[in-house]
Amino acid sequence: MIVYVFLFFFFNSINLFALDVEEIVSDKNIRAWIVEDNSIPIISMNLTFKGGAYFDPLTKEGTSTFVAALLDEGAGNLSSKEFKEEMNDLGMKIDFRSSKDEFSITFQTISKNKKKSFELLRRAILEPRFDSEEIEKIRNQIISSIKINESNIRSFSSQQFEKNFYLDHKFSRNVEGSLKSIKNIKKPDLEEYIKFFFTKSNLIIGISGDISKSEMKKQLDSTFGDLPKGDPKNFIIKEIEKVKTGELRIKKKSPQTSVFFGHIGLSRDDEKYFAARIANYVLGGGGFQSKLYKKIREENGLVYSIYSYLLPNAGGGIILGGFQTKNENVKTTLKLLKKEWSKIREKGISQEELDNAKSYFIGSFSRSFSSTKSIAALLNTVQTYKLGIDYFNKRSKIIKDLDLEFVNNVCKDFFKPSELFFTIVGDSS
Repeated sequence: MIVYVFLFFFFNSINLFALDVEEIVSDKNIRAWIVEDNSIPIISMNLTFKGGAYFDPLTKEGTSTFVAALLDEGAGNLSSKEFKEEMNDLGMKIDFRSSKDEFSITFQTISKNKKKSFELLRRAILEPRFDSEEIEKIRNQIISSIKINESNIRSFSSQQFEKNFYLDHKFSRNVEGSLKSIKNIKKPDLEEYIKFFFTKSNLIIGISGDISKSEMKKQLDSTFGDLPKGDPKNFIIKEIEKVKTGELRIKKKSPQTSVFFGHIGLSRDDEKYFAARIANYVLGGGGFQSKLYKKIREENGLVYSIYSYLLPNAGGGIILGGFQTKNENVKTTLKLLKKEWSKIREKGISQEELDNAKSYFIGSFSRSFSSTKSIAALLNTVQTYKLGIDYFNKRSKIIKDLDLEFVNNVCKDFFKPSELFFTIVGDSS
């Protein structure tokens, strides 16, 4: 199935750009979405395995982060040093990361070196060495990172928000783990994570660049063909049903107070998602143009920046925001924020604000096609949220068809000032 998408890039002139997306299926039944681009000799691939930190074992939180940090530290017969030297020689980049709900791999290489590069990737995910020396090196790095984040008021505030906001949902756990849990993780735990979560049924792939579809099918089989099949039922993430409301104040000596806030949001495939996103663009997602910025920063000079954004995830989604201010300004800032939250719920947005937001979201989509790397990431994201391969055709129409009445009705249902939860960390009274 091929989808032709025509987008306009507005730079010095208007150029017509066609994005040609196709789903390919290899002989070993590995699926991927691909966009061929022969303009530069680069291949980019974005792949994810569902799960991430959500499935870290109890008392061993941080296992997935540990795995991510170790996969380029030696594989097969290559030591850590040899593996990285080989990457450099091939002009290849690999980045492994774990988030709350997925384990992601970003891969990029020069097309003339594709065969060796894909083989190196295969070794990393199927033959990681997990040498004891590298394990201890990474353990110490993660412990240092945890300590640094605990001493940084913004990072600490963010962690405390997540820990308390999600209540008993596993998203409340720190992706990096804790000082205690990191010490509990051993080599068999890392090997078990790879064995259980790196499976064909759990794999989503987006590809863009200088490689034909027929050749990419072969590379899919050679790279991922030996992964176990797996069972999709093992990777179901519980929906976020209840979250904390009110305020949590944590005393920490500092001239500034860091605040994170949010409440339940919408899943990415909800029909009201774009209406809520447009409304939030007006409220707190539009940078200098947002109501929160204008009221709290420009008119009152209380913060340097303030923002809010929709954060969809495998558990549904939330709306999240944050700001940092002087200790003595916290009370006034919170009062103004809650007032703006209530105002958009009650009054909605204007036709002019709607039109401006529509123009922004339709125009900004073109930035997702600025490189093979960004295209591969987009292809992965659209698959992750099951938006359909026709999403690239229908996205602009979805936005254009939103009318003011519908958006403002969504505002009434979506923005819930009484359900906001605030984590306030600092030395404010």
